[in-house]
Amino acid sequence: MDLWDSFRRRKADMLGSQPLLLNTGERWNSSFNAVKDTSFELPINKAVSLKYEEERRYLVARDINYDMLLTVYDVNTRYLFAARITLIPGNASWKSIFSKLKNIRTPNFEFRAIGLQDNYTGPIDALEVLHRKVNGKFMEFDLFGKNTRHIVIDTKTGMPYDLLLLNKIYRAGELACQTKKEDFKDLQEVTFING
Repeated sequence: MDLWDSFRRRKADMLGSQPLLLNTGERWNSSFNAVKDTSFELPINKAVSLKYEEERRYLVARDINYDMLLTVYDVNTRYLFAARITLIPGNASWKSIFSKLKNIRTPNFEFRAIGLQDNYTGPIDALEVLHRKVNGKFMEFDLFGKNTRHIVIDTKTGMPYDLLLLNKIYRAGELACQTKKEDFKDLQEVTFING
C-alpha cells in the first residue's frame, strides 16, 4: 500500500493547519531502557546511512519539533537512510542522497515522514522530490500537530516506535511543544554523519 495519493489529496486542503496522520497500522511504544544499549542517536539537521547490526539495531531521534524525520528503508537489505531536516535539501545534498540509494540492488524502499509543527512547512517539498526521483512507497505520514515526538527506528524491520524517554507512558499534554515558531533558530542544510 502506498499512501502518496492520500497525502497529496489532503495536502492541498490542510497542509500545516492541522495534524496529518496516515499510516498502515498503529505505532507501538518502546522504552528508552529497552533500546539504549544498542542504539545510535540522530541529531537535528543530520543524515545517516545504516545497515542492520544487532549491536546497533536502533536509530533514536529525540525532540522532533519543527524538523522532519525522513526515512528510506530497504526491506530486502535492511538498509536505512534517515535524515532530520529543517529545510529542503540543496542540490549537493540531494546528489549525495540519491547516490547512496542508487547503490542498493533491486530495492524495495519504504518511506516515512514524521514531525513538523502546525504552520511550519519548511521541508515538506522534499517529500515530492523523493517521491519523484526514487521508486518506493510512502508507508507513513505523521506531520504537524502541537506535540514533540521522540521516535526510535528498528533497523531490522524499518518500523518506527514512539520512544518513551522516561520509560513510562506520557500523560496528556506532557509532549506539548514548548518552542514557539519564532524562537526556532536551528534552520540549516542537512549534513551527513557516520553511523
